[in-house]
Amino acid sequence: MEIQKFIKEYSDLDFNKIKFDWNGKHGDDLKDPNMDFRMKVCEYVIKDFSIVPDSLILDLYQELSKSSKETWGVYRSYHLFAQEILNRGKTKYLLNYLQGASQSFDTSLASGRIELTNDEKKEILDFVEKQMADITNTENRKYFEFAQQRFAIR
Repeated sequence: MEIQKFIKEYSDLDFNKIKFDWNGKHGDDLKDPNMDFRMKVCEYVIKDFSIVPDSLILDLYQELSKSSKETWGVYRSYHLFAQEILNRGKTKYLLNYLQGASQSFDTSLASGRIELTNDEKKEILDFVEKQMADITNTENRKYFEFAQQRFAIR
């Protein structure tokens, strides 16, 4: 399948082609039949995010995050996906960003390689503060606590 066409026409039906399809093993025994295609899509996407639908950016970011957790490494351009998610909606996709960033030590470090102004950080922190006041989900509380540290204005 032509990668550009896949990207432009991406829908939920295409997710199985890029998902992290792990065999449960590590090291040389780790198998993910979708990894080569997912990496080709990522390499194409990082050249021009403007042609990519939000759903594909979010799905790639999450699948790269899941892969990182099990491969004990991170895709070298992972931070570009993290940046793009925040660029497309500071608070709209914040939970997606935080979930991916919290997958592993590597995703935590790589997702921190973003550039935000103090005003953008304040917008995120104000949103997080509001969410924390109403939150009952302990998993999301953990993500928002992470956000308070990640986006603290220093």
